[in-house]
Order: sequence, then C-alpha cells, then structure tokens
Amino acid sequence: MRVFLILTIIAGSFYTNLSILNSIRSQRPAFGNEALSSNNATNDVKDDLPAPDNYLWNGTAIFLEAARSLRPVTDKVTSHTYQVMYGRFLMPYYNRNPSMKMLEIGLGCDMGYGPGASVALWQKLFPKANLWEAEYNSECVIKNSKKLEGINVLVGDQGNETVLDEWINKSGGNFDVIIDDGGHQNCQIWTSLQKLWPTVKSGGLYFIEDMQVGRRAGYMKFTTKSCNNSLIMSEDINKIIDKLLYKQKTDIESIFCQREACVLIKK
Repeated sequence: MRVFLILTIIAGSFYTNLSILNSIRSQRPAFGNEALSSNNATNDVKDDLPAPDNYLWNGTAIFLEAARSLRPVTDKVTSHTYQVMYGRFLMPYYNRNPSMKMLEIGLGCDMGYGPGASVALWQKLFPKANLWEAEYNSECVIKNSKKLEGINVLVGDQGNETVLDEWINKSGGNFDVIIDDGGHQNCQIWTSLQKLWPTVKSGGLYFIEDMQVGRRAGYMKFTTKSCNNSLIMSEDINKIIDKLLYKQKTDIESIFCQREACVLIKK
C-alpha cells in the first residue's frame, strides 16, 4: 500500500512538471529551426518586422529573412553566411541599444547588383539607429544619393590615416558598432582597426568581413608607412586571441570568428 502511494505521488509530480515545462515552451519566442518552420506571424519579415524582443531569441532567422525580402539581396546572406554573426551579436545589441550609432565601411559600389543593398537592410532592421556609411568612390555616392537618404555619409580611403581622422572628426566617433566591408586589403583593414577601434564604445562591436581573401596576392598590394605587405589580417587576429588566452593586457573582451569573418567585442 505504501509503495503504491509513493509511486502515485511521484507520477503526479512528474506530469505536473511536464505540464509546466510545456507551458513555458509554448510561451517562449521561437529560436533557430523552430523559427524557420513556425507559422507564427511574428516570425515573418515582410512589411512589418517582429517585435524587437525577438531579436534576442531569433536574430539569425530574422536577419536572414529580412535580407531575402529585399531586392537586390545582399551577398552577406548569399555567397556568405554572415547572418550567423549578425544574428548572434548585432541583433541582440540593437535590442538593448535601439539608438545605436553604427558605421559600415563599403557601400558596395563595385558589386554586380549595384550599391546600397546592405544600407537597405540596416534601415529595415534598425529603424531607430544612427546609421553612417563610408565609401571610397565619391562619384558612386553622389549617383546613389537617393538610396542614402537618412544615412550619414563619409567619403575617402579607409587605408589613409588622415582620411580616417577626418571621418572621426566629422562623425564624432563614439560608435556602438563598426562593420568593415570595404576594400578587404590587409593593410586597409589593419589601418582602419588601429584608428577606429579606440572610437568604439565599451561593450561595442567591430565586425570584419571577407577575411578569407587575406592570403591572396591581390589583397596584399596595399601598404602604408606603418603596414607592409607581409601583414596578414587573420594572423593578427590570432595574435589577439593569444593575448586573450594568456591573459595579456588588452581592451578586447572577446572575439567570435565564423567562416570568412570575425567580430571583436570591446571591454
């Protein structure tokens, strides 16, 4: 009789906890593959975006669907899979800081589908953000001024320290987020990082795209007085990782690298 009573109590407790767990799961936002297969309207990125809280749980899927909903579709989600790092880091950051100040280097003037694909994506995903765009090709900027309405524009070579100083002075620096999708030359990336990293806020993000080209001869041509063609940006990232692993002094809190790209998070 006692054994039967104990088993009854255990079984009742199990089904009660199972009921609570199912209730919690049914209320939490969809995530990952669940989000992609969900019929819930909040996960459809069409005319209206999901509530910003979903950027925390479902950032990768929302980023991908938003990009695919636009024409042209940015290569960030076609030939690359940058929705991974942007979904994990940039989307939640916007959720916490909707008025974030973000600079992207590279308008995409040399892209076959034309410039401004990522600008349209940022405007769709981050309507409250203070958006800045930097581009080397001034004629392209003038020609595509309509696509840049509501965007603060900087012009010049990201590998030129004087130009970078001008960008900082004009913008005021103090960026939450910087995205380097510019010329992809090792010394361009390195010079921009040296100059612009100090302008990133504590807790801010610095994304570097297309690092896979760093060992190709065509991307080792650009040099400066402080950067020669022996520098490979991915090797410099490895040096930073060593500093983190061996507890050396750095103002970088952590680094996340995925295929072809990395993001640095500032202390």
